[in-house]
Amino acid sequence: MPLPQAVQSYFDRLSGPMKEIVEELARIVPSRGPGLIATVAWGAPCWSGNERVISVIAHAHHCNLQLWSGARLAADFCGRIEGSGKALRHVKVRDLSEIDDELIDIIDCAIALDQSSPQRVR
Repeated sequence: MPLPQAVQSYFDRLSGPMKEIVEELARIVPSRGPGLIATVAWGAPCWSGNERVISVIAHAHHCNLQLWSGARLAADFCGRIEGSGKALRHVKVRDLSEIDDELIDIIDCAIALDQSSPQRVR
């Protein structure tokens, strides 16, 4: 399914290695959660189910895979999920090689959590 124009525009503005990482994450997320809807939330591509689930944001030297209910997953992936927000946490991805089985597990868990126990986000 093609991305909405607003989401595609975000990707079109990027260049270099962070673009590759963000585009790979944007390919993986809907393949793991085909029912998720892509939009732009808070200026970045976001995939929502019952609530917002995952966003991807490119920075100068890394990309953040934002987990809108990441605080509920952090203990299961100690050291990989970062941040101190009440709900929103992130995984920093600096290289395509960091998109590994554990990161796929994190994505799967975030999607499953939204399906079984969605948490309202602002």
